[in-house]
Amino acid sequence: MAVVAGTGLSGAPALATPGDVVAADQAQLVTLARRYLQDRADRLTAPDGVTTHRLTSVAVDAAVGAELAGDLAAIDARRTLLRKVNGGHTRAEVAVLHPVFDARGSSVDVAFTEHTKLYFARALPDAPKYEEYGVDRRLTFQATPNGWRLTGDVVDLAQGELAPDTDPAAAPAVVENSGAKRPNTAVDRPTEAQLRAAPAAAAKPGIAAGTSTVLYDYSAMLNYANQYWGPSDSNYNGSYRTYGGNGGDCTNFVSQITRYGGWSTVGSWPGDSRADNSKWFYGSFTWTTSYSWPAAENWYWFAAHESGRTSYLDNVWKMLVTDVLQVDFDRDNNISHSLFVTGRSGSGQYANELYVTYHSNNTHNKPLSSFIASAPDAWYYAHRT
Repeated sequence: MAVVAGTGLSGAPALATPGDVVAADQAQLVTLARRYLQDRADRLTAPDGVTTHRLTSVAVDAAVGAELAGDLAAIDARRTLLRKVNGGHTRAEVAVLHPVFDARGSSVDVAFTEHTKLYFARALPDAPKYEEYGVDRRLTFQATPNGWRLTGDVVDLAQGELAPDTDPAAAPAVVENSGAKRPNTAVDRPTEAQLRAAPAAAAKPGIAAGTSTVLYDYSAMLNYANQYWGPSDSNYNGSYRTYGGNGGDCTNFVSQITRYGGWSTVGSWPGDSRADNSKWFYGSFTWTTSYSWPAAENWYWFAAHESGRTSYLDNVWKMLVTDVLQVDFDRDNNISHSLFVTGRSGSGQYANELYVTYHSNNTHNKPLSSFIASAPDAWYYAHRT
C-alpha cells in the first residue's frame, strides 16, 4: 500500500513513497478531516446572526474554495429553514470512522465514514436529544511545503435521497406523473385546537403510550432499528445483503425490522414469482428474493393492499413509534424511499414531533419536520403497522 511520510502540522509533509502507512501521518490527516467536517457542522449549528464560523479552517485549493462558497450559502439557508420549523440545532459532534489511506504521488485519499450528531435546540419530552447520520466520504489532501491542503471532497450519497443537513442539496427534482395519483397522506401540522381536541393515542404492546395493534413485537422492531441503523454499513446486520444504487437499502432495512418483529414471510423461491406483490420473502440471492422485500413501491403494495398488514393514515402526524413512512420524491407514482419511526413527542392523536430512522443515507432519529421541510413537494404515505 502507498504511504505518505510527513513531519506534522508544523512542517511540510514529504512526497508519497511505497511502504507502510506512517501512523503520525494517518493521525494528522484524520485530524484535518475531522476539523473540516466539524467546521461544516458548526456553521449549521451556529446561533442566528453569527457568521464567524468559517466553513473550513483547513487549507484548501482554489477549486475546493469555489465549491465551499456555494456550500456556505446552502448551509446557511438550511440552518434558517430548520430554525423556522423546529428550532434547529445547538451543537454538533463529528467522528471519522474506519479511515483508509491511499497515496498517489504527493496526494493522499482518505476514505472513511463520517458520523455526525446534531443536538436539538428544543429538547422535547420523551424524545431523542440529537439526530445522527453516517455517510461515506473521500477527502483528497495534497502535500505542500506549508503542510497538507484539501483538494477534493466526494460524498457517497444514495441516488435520489436527501443529503445530510451539513451537505444540503436541492431536493430531488419533481417530474410529476400526469396520470391519476393514489391518495397520499397529509403533512400539514395540526392546529393547537386540533391538538387539544384530539384523543390520546393508543399504545402498541411493549411500547410506551404515544407509540400503534396487537399482533407483533413492536419493542423488537424498535430495538432492531436502533441497533442496525448504522452509522457505517459495517453496523448492519450481516445476515442480510446490502442493496446499493438508486433507492439504496431503505426498504431492505424496513423489511428486516418488520420481520424481526413477527411478520411472517409469504411464499418462497422457486415456487413463487418474485414479481408477485402478494408474496414477501428473502432468499440467499437477489434472484431468490421477492421484489416486495427490498423495493419501496412493491413493499407498499404488499403491506397495505395484498396482505393488509398496514393500514392507511390520513395525516403523517398521527403516526406512532414503529409505524412506517414512505416517500415519492418525484411524484411519479413510484415510491422512492422508506423510513421507520423510532421516536415521538406527544401522547395525543397528533404528535408534536416524530423522529425517523432509515438506511441510505444512514440516518437515526431525524425530525420528521426537518425531513418534510427539505422535501416539501414530495408525496408521503403513512402506514400503521
